[in-house]
Amino acid sequence: MHFIPCPNRLRPLLLACKDKASISKSHALMLLTGLFMHGSSNGGLIASYVNIGDIKSAREVFDILPQRGVDAWNAMIIAYSRKEHPGEVLNLYRQMILEGVRPDSSTFTVALKACRRLLDLKTGEEIWRRAMDCGFEFDVFVGSSVLNLYAKCGKMDEAIVVFDRMPRRDLVCWGRMEGDGVVMVGLTQACGNLGDLKLGLSVHGYLIRKDLPMDVVVQTSLVNMYAKNGHLKLACHVFKNMPCKNVISWGALISGFAQNGFAGNALDLLVEMQGCGYRSNLVSLVSALLACTQVGFLKLVLGTALIDMYSKCGALSWARTLFDQINSKDSISWNAMIARYGIHGHGKEALSLFLEMTKTNLKPDHATFSSLLSAFSHSGLVEEGQYWFNRMVSEYKVHPTEKHYVCMVDLLARAGRVEEACELIDSMNAESGLAVWVALLAGCCKNGKLLIGEMAAKKVLELNPDDLGIYSLVSNYYAKARKWDDVASVRKIMNMIGMKKVLGYSVVAVKGKLHAFLMEDKSHHQYENMMQLLDKLDHEMRAIGYVP
Repeated sequence: MHFIPCPNRLRPLLLACKDKASISKSHALMLLTGLFMHGSSNGGLIASYVNIGDIKSAREVFDILPQRGVDAWNAMIIAYSRKEHPGEVLNLYRQMILEGVRPDSSTFTVALKACRRLLDLKTGEEIWRRAMDCGFEFDVFVGSSVLNLYAKCGKMDEAIVVFDRMPRRDLVCWGRMEGDGVVMVGLTQACGNLGDLKLGLSVHGYLIRKDLPMDVVVQTSLVNMYAKNGHLKLACHVFKNMPCKNVISWGALISGFAQNGFAGNALDLLVEMQGCGYRSNLVSLVSALLACTQVGFLKLVLGTALIDMYSKCGALSWARTLFDQINSKDSISWNAMIARYGIHGHGKEALSLFLEMTKTNLKPDHATFSSLLSAFSHSGLVEEGQYWFNRMVSEYKVHPTEKHYVCMVDLLARAGRVEEACELIDSMNAESGLAVWVALLAGCCKNGKLLIGEMAAKKVLELNPDDLGIYSLVSNYYAKARKWDDVASVRKIMNMIGMKKVLGYSVVAVKGKLHAFLMEDKSHHQYENMMQLLDKLDHEMRAIGYVP
């Protein structure tokens, strides 16, 4: 009488096999006794081959299985994961879904790990959505894996959302992260944003107990976490014990002091940083400026001037950062930031900031609307401009001045609606000035509206402008209309009054050195190289259908 082993007794037998010969005997036994057809035993057989490194035999067994339950799929998926074949992991996962097998926690965890290795965020989010649909939204292992994925892909906001929703944020969760520095940075950022000091201390303690590597990035994130939540003593302790600091480390602590009202400490630390040979970055400078406002060294007007300076230098994000740090904003500050958004063509951002201003105690004035309408003009937002121009008059009771009309005429004319611009000029109570007609002429010149442009050009000349750029605009219009006699007349006027066009130029900063380029200038020592590069870029743009 043959002994037919029970499936439950086969598992310890397979676990005891440490070489291929013994596994093969167990495999043969399963075939002879019919246990190979028993789905619950196949996963163990595959795992046994995997444990001795024979992934080929494991796959051969897997491929001929008549029934493949979730254990068999997981065994094969885990095998490829251990061999660092993330692509094969995802292929098996997709095949498993197609065959209608329901994944479990292990399946989702390993599949998400593969996405992390491949930095495949799109597939990872698809797997995460399916995991949630299958009821694993609050599974600590699946949650840790998706948190790991988001952190690796630089999606810290999403990582914080997942982390915040996890019911268990303990050593089980962190143990799954394998000491990954990127994920630990994400965890400390999450603790800082959540204001959870107890959890932050747990993360820090876990790093120390497990003797996990803490480079300058991880340590800086700890400084930032403690400082952001007002625990400056702990932040200083971590900072002072850092063997290697960088400007971001200094900036994190300076920012912490400034935001928590310790202006003197922030300024002292900035001086100390510079004494150590570090150059101030945006965070440290903005924090220092904030500290100055707290101790009375910086007036509001200076803050507004700096906003203007940053935006004129093209550093609009710096300007906004400084604007956000000003505690008591007046209308001048709001108007300056709205205007700077407009100059850079960010009309929607200007409108968003204007709406934010209306929620304060400040009432928009004529300057505010000038900035807003100018932003619409630079961004081509015609409907928005007309809507807010009308509301300015009807709701805010701001009587339109010439500056408001200039913005509206410019907005309409730029969009080719010069007829509407003319009607608006005719509706003005006061006599229209030079700027209004220049705006109309520029729009006519741009859109080829020669008939109305003729009238605008004459109005401009009647007002005797003293700006060379305006005469150049008139001259260009006449040239476009092929009125060569008028072109000659305008140039004659320019010569009579002694106007000479100043050559336009651009300045580019490269490695701290300024390079000036004048129009038609060929004197730069790298002129030939630059022209070759421009020709190459021109060719590439045209090749993809872009016409300069």
